[in-house]
Amino acid sequence: MSMFAIIREALRIGRTHKSLWLFGFLVGLGPGSGSGGGGGGQVATPAAATPPDPGVVTLIVLCVIALLIGFVILKFVSTGALIEGVKRARGDGKLGMREGFREGWAHWGVLFRLSVTYFLVNAVSLAVLTGVVYGVGQLFGGPALIVAAILALLIAVPWLVTLYSWQAFAERIAVLENRRTIDAIRKARLFLHGRLELSLKLLVASFLGVLAIGAVGVLVMLPLGGLAFASSLLVGNIWAGVLGAVTLLPVIYVVISMIGIMTSSVWTIGYLTQVER
Repeated sequence: MSMFAIIREALRIGRTHKSLWLFGFLVGLGPGSGSGGGGGGQVATPAAATPPDPGVVTLIVLCVIALLIGFVILKFVSTGALIEGVKRARGDGKLGMREGFREGWAHWGVLFRLSVTYFLVNAVSLAVLTGVVYGVGQLFGGPALIVAAILALLIAVPWLVTLYSWQAFAERIAVLENRRTIDAIRKARLFLHGRLELSLKLLVASFLGVLAIGAVGVLVMLPLGGLAFASSLLVGNIWAGVLGAVTLLPVIYVVISMIGIMTSSVWTIGYLTQVER
């Protein structure tokens, strides 16, 4: 398939399989974090602030940690569900939301382990390159530091692209072929061999697809935002805020969902197109 054919297919799947929108939304959000806090004071001694209750702080921290863990699990569940959903959609099948959660739950553990593995490899690779550049700069001075930084960049970019593609294919192998972590990594390495052009094509397709979805989203949200702003002059800020939320939030949800489906689908479509030959 050509790059634009892959983009069209991903858009078709996102448009016609609304049961995948929630999974796409969770994947499209990406890594997230949250925080919360509270405090109080007494008038008796203005110079001394009242320390927060340790029990309340502990409860808040535990709630934040629980929310982060829940989001991480849901994100990997959604990743697995999208991979399976795209596979079925290409065969004119359908993955319901309940079945999607079941399929995603069956694979979220291996997807999490793959993500941790590749994150560590990325971190170690960047740390080694940074250390080498720093060492060269300390030993030989500024000009050598610049040369070393340029060489490190020339090494880092293709290496990080390779790792990203390797992880993407390993995730699809793990879900679609029910492979364990190490087995999926090994098979993905063999699959990636000689397919650098495919990886670059899928990276560009993902970028262009997300760009197109974002552009359409902006074109839709601009008049809605203008309507909310104009209504604030007539009915006040509160009702304008309600109108803006009612009109903009669904659009934002759909845009993020389509972005998540796009970024996942192009790699699944690319992988399936190769193995179906």
